[in-house]
Amino acid sequence: EIAALKSQLATAERSLTIATNAKKKIKEKNAEALKMVKSDSKLIFEKVTLALKSSGAPSELLGRDTMADMITLGNDADIIKLVHELVTAARGRDAVLGAISSIKVVCDKQTPPSATLANAMTTLVQRVFELAVKDASHSYLDIKSLLLLTSVVGLTTKPMEYYAVLAAAVNLVAANLKEKKTSMLSWSDRGKDYITDLLVPVHDAIENEMGNSTKEELMREIMTGLLESANQTEAAKNYAMPAEAEIARKAGYSDVQKFLLSPTETTLELNLSKSGRMAVHRLIDYQMSYNKVRHSSVGAGRSRYLVLTKCDAESPSDVRIKKERKEKHMELLVKFNTYQKFILTLPPKGTKLGLILKTNKTLGNMTEIVDVVENSPLMNLIPKDVCIVSLKAGAIGFVQPRSMKDTVESFGKVQAAASKQLEMIVAPNGTTSA
Repeated sequence: EIAALKSQLATAERSLTIATNAKKKIKEKNAEALKMVKSDSKLIFEKVTLALKSSGAPSELLGRDTMADMITLGNDADIIKLVHELVTAARGRDAVLGAISSIKVVCDKQTPPSATLANAMTTLVQRVFELAVKDASHSYLDIKSLLLLTSVVGLTTKPMEYYAVLAAAVNLVAANLKEKKTSMLSWSDRGKDYITDLLVPVHDAIENEMGNSTKEELMREIMTGLLESANQTEAAKNYAMPAEAEIARKAGYSDVQKFLLSPTETTLELNLSKSGRMAVHRLIDYQMSYNKVRHSSVGAGRSRYLVLTKCDAESPSDVRIKKERKEKHMELLVKFNTYQKFILTLPPKGTKLGLILKTNKTLGNMTEIVDVVENSPLMNLIPKDVCIVSLKAGAIGFVQPRSMKDTVESFGKVQAAASKQLEMIVAPNGTTSA
């Protein structure tokens, strides 16, 4: 029995020695890992310090990568220290936004966010808004940045306060977009639509209930803007230039004269010899008033030709963008149940539609559908007591009829076309005004 006990004791002592050695090794490994983390953290801080000392502003990539690496290392104190380094930089907006992006990626997977990340996000968002307020002479924040901030305000410790600040910043950029104050906008935002590119995306990005009042305010702005847009129908522009046409006539250029007299044509292509092109150049440059007609040569060799453009005419691309924007506005009004959209198949040309129409002068001369007669092919397909806001079909494109005549002509073109499908957006009489 004594021998057995001695054997058990020896086994226990060996196990204790093994456990002690293992514990020692674990402690050494932990120390090495901590040392490695501290070493990696040191490298990150050195990278940030070097970037902050450079002549250029710290980049968004710097903030995004360094914060992502620091979060991976998992040292809370170093995360907060890095945030402090970024927010105290004199020109650190882009780097701060980059850091916000990295924290958002982690928070999207971690609900709710840790206290460290929530505090870090709060400090970073606060800094961006402080910089925006200081630089009130122009829109410091672009649409991309505003959408990022909208998506993270709910992750901060002060969502209610920051949603109010966010609303003010969004309204500033929206006003500059609406009024086309390009000098007050970032390059990336010029030409954007304040409703579809800014207000609607920001509204949709607010998910935290603390932002409900801001969301309601944005929706009021959206609806006001959409209804203003729907009620704006530009009169057909007259591009005729009779004085310049007379000059062209006297010089013997009948094609140029006809072009300049046209109220709708805005460009003319002339296939002329080099001497012919130069003669037209001289006619425009020396005999016509400045900034009336622009000329440019296109192509090379025998295929080279002259293009004349009326200077006050909108470019085809500008016209297309305007139409696309207006169409988006109409679709949003349908989405928000303010307007209704009907997809109809019109009968062939010569078939009466059976619609009783009138001009609603109190609503910008919109065409009102007073009634649909009993034997109409559109009976039960469209309502009455509504105003036609827009029409869309292959034969006419997207149009906003400016008068009853325009409406009837559009119907006729669709009936005469191969495809007789027509999209009609209508509004109840009481909702067409902003």
